[in-house]
Amino acid sequence: MFIKLLADLSATRGEGEDKDMKKYRVNASEHFNLMSMHDHLKCVEIDMIEGVIPWNNDVIDRIDEVENLLDKAYCVGALVDWSTLKRIREIKDERQMIRYNKCLQNGMKEKDAGLAFQV
Repeated sequence: MFIKLLADLSATRGEGEDKDMKKYRVNASEHFNLMSMHDHLKCVEIDMIEGVIPWNNDVIDRIDEVENLLDKAYCVGALVDWSTLKRIREIKDERQMIRYNKCLQNGMKEKDAGLAFQV
């Protein structure tokens, strides 16, 4: 009886469902860089409001996206689905690259600027 129930369960489960149904934990680096990207985008928004840089609606859309991700990944160890974690990791990589480039622009040695990728 139990074996038949397991066979029925496995037959009804689709191949792609596992990845979407499974939850993944957000680590400290991913959460930190997501918050850091939010702060960075808010600074860009302030610069746009003050007229330092031209207005760009894409920045506002990005702020909304990051805020939605922060709602889902509300703390280190929060459980999120794969598509959310994948997007958080993309933003983390982007934020680390921004940090690295800013270090190089400010005259930091490449070896020292490389520490941006360890955060």
